[in-house]
Amino acid sequence: MIENVSRKKRPREWSRVVLLSLIMVIILLGGRCEALEVWVTNPWLAMLTRFIGGVQVTVQPVVTWGEKGEAVKARKLPPAGAVVITLDHVEGIRLLGKGFEGKYSAFLLFDRMPSVADVDESFMDPAALPFIGLRILQILSSCKPGEYDYFQRRLAEFQARLDSTVIVGRNMIGESAILDLCWKYGRWLQAASGRTVRPPSHVKEEWSRSQAMDVLDTALGEARRQGWIIVVDPWTPDVVRERLEENSRSIELPAPRMEGDFILFLYDQYLRIWDFLRRHP
Repeated sequence: MIENVSRKKRPREWSRVVLLSLIMVIILLGGRCEALEVWVTNPWLAMLTRFIGGVQVTVQPVVTWGEKGEAVKARKLPPAGAVVITLDHVEGIRLLGKGFEGKYSAFLLFDRMPSVADVDESFMDPAALPFIGLRILQILSSCKPGEYDYFQRRLAEFQARLDSTVIVGRNMIGESAILDLCWKYGRWLQAASGRTVRPPSHVKEEWSRSQAMDVLDTALGEARRQGWIIVVDPWTPDVVRERLEENSRSIELPAPRMEGDFILFLYDQYLRIWDFLRRHP
């Protein structure tokens, strides 16, 4: 008797399972449809916006990176009325045209942007990244107020993972001496290494114009005598790279990938240096 009753209940139980499954699918699909589409004019900013926005935001980059880190403008521009985040008013005009603020729901990351070099390095600076992330949170929350708590949790996760990655980097690199010939990754190196030698910005500008090359040769000679490693990034000028062709203690860090996780990308830079140090003691 009991067995017959249990058999009769099984179809009802299966119906409930199917119904709950359908409800979950509807919720998930509905969540995807409600994701905020955001167009971003800077690839660094696009990576960070994707992290802070999580599943609640779909990021469309206006500019991406090529294989060697070169800027590549997307063929597709934002539709009228789209939410657009740009570094400042000047960049908005350059990439989207005059009057873009009237055409789009536009937000500026900076009221007045510092130099291009400083902005690029800020996205690799653990001291500046949380403040940029906070500004992104403010922008996304103004577009989607109901998800403020979600964006806040994502920012907190970003800050926690950023801090732990820097700590891991310090354990990996420690007191290893580095001659920093990166054009954009320098502040990330300095966060982990207590012995990073970095040329002043005006000297690097001279080198990029093939000037003051005797100063570069002196720096490279000192690095060779001291046993330092030399680190370059995709934006290091060719005229500087040519001086490193016969140097076995130089390493080039790769360009970022738009689809990658921002924190994992940052961690990978430390991992590559650690692996290089392990193979070149």
